[in-house]
Amino acid sequence: MADSPMTKPELLHLIRVRWDVLQELLGQLDEAAMERPLGDGWSAKVHLGHVAAWEKSALALLRGQHRGDAMGLPRPLWDEHNSGNDETWAASGDAVNAALAANTEGLSLAEVRADSDATHAEMVAQLKSMSQEDLEKPYSHYQPDDEPYEGRPVAGWVHGNTWEHYNEHIGWLEQGLREANS
Repeated sequence: MADSPMTKPELLHLIRVRWDVLQELLGQLDEAAMERPLGDGWSAKVHLGHVAAWEKSALALLRGQHRGDAMGLPRPLWDEHNSGNDETWAASGDAVNAALAANTEGLSLAEVRADSDATHAEMVAQLKSMSQEDLEKPYSHYQPDDEPYEGRPVAGWVHGNTWEHYNEHIGWLEQGLREANS
């Protein structure tokens, strides 16, 4: 998560550029390759569903909605992950990601692609409707019921759940595809 927000035009540019790279990478794969598990155990389809779920989380954040609900997660699972408890954060993050992967596995590739495209378009539209000042407001402005108070700009969460997250998955997909093709 970025500590200081960049300008809204820079943010939108990075989101577009990194999204295009992710889509180009996925566009090189046929349906069978999208469904085949990679070295990390996830298929490219699951990676795509995972990215979409976290974009849904960011949308819910910006709309003052429950982020776990938006991701299709049981509230106790999300609430444990979101508790801010460093001791349980990594384990709960693994549990969140496992639940997201299981949710995606049950969907067809066409459903995952359509959901990803729609969610991404919604994310971009949401950000375009916001001002620079909106992006600089603290996380807790958007999620006032989350404890403890989080005063860092919400832009950091937007970065972490959009272009920075795409970058992570681009790297994992590239590595997994190299390993699968060697």
